[in-house]
Amino acid sequence: METAGYTDRGKMRSKNEDDFLIREKPYCILAVADGMGGHSAGDVASSKVIETAEEYQFDSAHCSEEQMRELVESANEKVISLGEEKPAYRGMGTTFSAGAVHEGTFYYSHVGDSRIYLYRDNCLKKITRDHSLVARMIDEGRLTSEEAFQHPRSNVLTQAIGLESDIDIDSGHLDLKKGDMLILCTDGLTDMIREKEIEEIASESSSPEKLCSTLLKAGLNAGGKDNITVVAGLFS
Repeated sequence: METAGYTDRGKMRSKNEDDFLIREKPYCILAVADGMGGHSAGDVASSKVIETAEEYQFDSAHCSEEQMRELVESANEKVISLGEEKPAYRGMGTTFSAGAVHEGTFYYSHVGDSRIYLYRDNCLKKITRDHSLVARMIDEGRLTSEEAFQHPRSNVLTQAIGLESDIDIDSGHLDLKKGDMLILCTDGLTDMIREKEIEEIASESSSPEKLCSTLLKAGLNAGGKDNITVVAGLFS
């Protein structure tokens, strides 16, 4: 896997509460996290889940959806415990989207409204589902996808890491083929540019490095209202 990752605090935030991970062993692991700015210590929460992924003891022989779910559950427990230990951190939360590539298969787990995309054969496909109020409204037919873009309540999550012990983890796997590009990003990007533009930039990017840098620039040029994080991996 050829990989790259960028993060930026954007043009309107005083600090960056996003974090990301690119881990090479025992297989390629990619992750992004977006600390919740409306809660205390969002940056602490996002750093904790990324630290958990960095230190997690994966089975070196085989990856699985179960292992990825266990990683997210472990991260959730650690953020909750840290909040209970330190009053200043109580109520902190974060999104968490993570995936691992092993023997041609991508295994992922996800909570929140950061996203994982697959770019294949000139088409962009969203792999994860958003745990957000606007996503629920779309599912219920009360809102269209176009109306949801930059909706005033788009940052309201229905669940996140660190807020409660019982979480509904979105997980799955997909078989990769040569030339597939995996893209993980926080909503600082997807609240600024539409998926069609992400697809167009991916079609013009020859490498994860080029893709990430161009997406980051596009998000900033569109306003950069939030922290922006993008991680990409090219399967070959």
